[in-house]
Amino acid sequence: MKATYELTRDDLVAFIEFHQRTSPAARRQKIGCLVVAFCALMVLPAGILLTTDKPVLETATDICPLLLGPILFGIFAIPYIRWRTRQMSNRLLSEGQNKEFYGKCELEAGDAALTETRPSGSTTRNWTSVERIVIMPSHLFVYTSGIEAYVVPRRAFSTESEFNAFVDVLTERSAVEVQACG
Repeated sequence: MKATYELTRDDLVAFIEFHQRTSPAARRQKIGCLVVAFCALMVLPAGILLTTDKPVLETATDICPLLLGPILFGIFAIPYIRWRTRQMSNRLLSEGQNKEFYGKCELEAGDAALTETRPSGSTTRNWTSVERIVIMPSHLFVYTSGIEAYVVPRRAFSTESEFNAFVDVLTERSAVEVQACG
């Protein structure tokens, strides 16, 4: 069974965004950075609150602008990181000439292996290399390692039943359960 489609930069950006959002290592790093930044922003207001002779509530009112920084940071940091990830992914995928990297692509679910064919060549992976299969509203990601996946846009299929049949073949041959994300 085959899926034929045009692979675009937007398809790869969608994969990078998904992976950054769901990777345990990326999430740990993001949370660690957010906690350190929040704590750094709280050092001055906390120091003032702890060393003042005035009542805490009165001092907190006086230093309200200093307290707004960490609060606003907490509200806007995650959306900013997502936006920045998209921007950086687009820039990285725009570097170089990327000849034959995008364009017509075919993913074939053969009896013995999964084969992707692009203008630049073919890649074949045994079914045992499939680690997980993720279904998104707009894409199908077939992971073959912790950071690599075949990216198949749903637009490669003219009907939902064709898409489901392709996913069923992948699931059957790889013996990996499908993870649906939205």
